[in-house]
Amino acid sequence: MNNMKNLFKKITSKLVFAIALGCLSQTVKAEPFHWNGFDLKLSPKNVGPLLALLDETFADPDKQFKVTLSETIFSDDDVTHNLTVSSADVEAISALMSDEFKDGREQFMANLYQLAEVKSKYTGVRTFTTNIPKKGSDAKKAGSYFGHWEIEIKAADAPQFIESFKNVVSATKDLRTNHILGMGMFQFGKGKSTHYILHSFNSYSDLKKGLEAYSQKEAMAVHFKTIKEIATPAGSQVTKIIKQW
Repeated sequence: MNNMKNLFKKITSKLVFAIALGCLSQTVKAEPFHWNGFDLKLSPKNVGPLLALLDETFADPDKQFKVTLSETIFSDDDVTHNLTVSSADVEAISALMSDEFKDGREQFMANLYQLAEVKSKYTGVRTFTTNIPKKGSDAKKAGSYFGHWEIEIKAADAPQFIESFKNVVSATKDLRTNHILGMGMFQFGKGKSTHYILHSFNSYSDLKKGLEAYSQKEAMAVHFKTIKEIATPAGSQVTKIIKQW
């Protein structure tokens, strides 16, 4: 982990790689970003040391990426936390994975493995986000909750799914005051899961009430009927954001 801050300062914005799934309504905005995710199994006693490690490693405000630690509240998998590295600049993510920063990366991962069991590693891209925060599509507020839904969709069926999703977004705008609704794709490491949808909530109570409000919308029933034969649920979870660097 020596000179990890120097690593971050050397990373500069060079290229934004945008992947568009389709043309959505104005309520769904394109501000794509790339991310690498790590599902962790962590004992309560190691949460504090992990936060200290992340504080030490990712404190530089000039880095071209964000690091987010979240607690898993509910999951289909045996995980307790999730760590995500994200950036609208694909070169920032690429630089972290390059040989140039191999020593610092391997030292950080060695320290991480001492604190947590890494259950899985995967990567993807968020392609669309509603209500984009001022700090970017991948900005997440500490204490907020996120619902995550994984889906398996064949490439040929993606346009039909997106068109139906667009209709839901338009019909449910009133339910999302200052809430994020996002959609993206998994690229590696998630098995049969090809796409995901996520939604932010202010609290667990807000999440429960919000999902109930969505279920009352006719557009949701139409959406589920439309995608029944083309989209297969592949997993879901609820997380709570601990901190973002």
